[in-house]
Amino acid sequence: MADELKRIVLRYTADQCQNGGVTSTPVQGLYFIRRTTSSELEHTLRRPLVCLVLQGRKVVTIGSGMASYAAGDTMIVTGNVPMASRISEASIVDPYLGLALDLDTAVVSDLVLSAPEVHPPQAAIDTGEDLRDALHRLVRLLDRPESLSVLKESLIREIHHWLLLGPQGPAVRSLGLPDSHTRRIARAVALLRADHSRPAQIERLAEAAGMSRSAFHHHFRAVTSLSPLQFQKHLRLMEARRLILSKGKKMSEVAFEVGYGSVSQFSREYARMYGQPPLMDKRAAADRQRASGEGD
Repeated sequence: MADELKRIVLRYTADQCQNGGVTSTPVQGLYFIRRTTSSELEHTLRRPLVCLVLQGRKVVTIGSGMASYAAGDTMIVTGNVPMASRISEASIVDPYLGLALDLDTAVVSDLVLSAPEVHPPQAAIDTGEDLRDALHRLVRLLDRPESLSVLKESLIREIHHWLLLGPQGPAVRSLGLPDSHTRRIARAVALLRADHSRPAQIERLAEAAGMSRSAFHHHFRAVTSLSPLQFQKHLRLMEARRLILSKGKKMSEVAFEVGYGSVSQFSREYARMYGQPPLMDKRAAADRQRASGEGD
């Protein structure tokens, strides 16, 4: 199973640059990841997903917890959480390979509400092998588009079924319950994502979550591991880094664009998150790119 999955992912990502990247597939929400070099620490905000590592190793930090994922390991993210990750094992000969599937809250909701006796509030069954088998069958169908169009919905539903029965079943279940704290906080997160450059209005966010101000603060931190203002800061700094590294914009221009009123404050908080000020980070990224091109 693992060898066939690796062959498929290698084939689909063959036209990626040697430093690798993310490749979308004909199945919405299904992605392949391939990198031929280890990576720097990357800060991202992950939506709910399941990720299967096929080759190499990845180190992930969520909140105060850190975990290492190697070939055959499955990572499940059940909330809109800030994450720091680094691919620690990858080479041209043995690239890091993985696949990821976004979780569908509508599918989770339908499974939980239509068959509550099958998907109980508490679940702790080892469904890892069943989950990997379902992902394998979904990926195999990419080479059979006629069958894929007929079977993909049932396979995606099966994948969510195994996730609901697995050790993280209660957390996955909360994604599908309209009145769960996770879904309520997700509404507030959507507002922060849509307008992260403006000052966060806690009353508006709490209202969107249907909570009092104090309850909102408590449950927001429980779901995301951060306060609303810290969460917004992560959003701003991740967008700032994208603008600086990929768009080549000036530091002062970026600082104001993402919502900072002070360039010096922006520079300090950027360095605290990424380990060095924006200009040094930009130069280091350019040096890495040149070194990679010379190596190729």
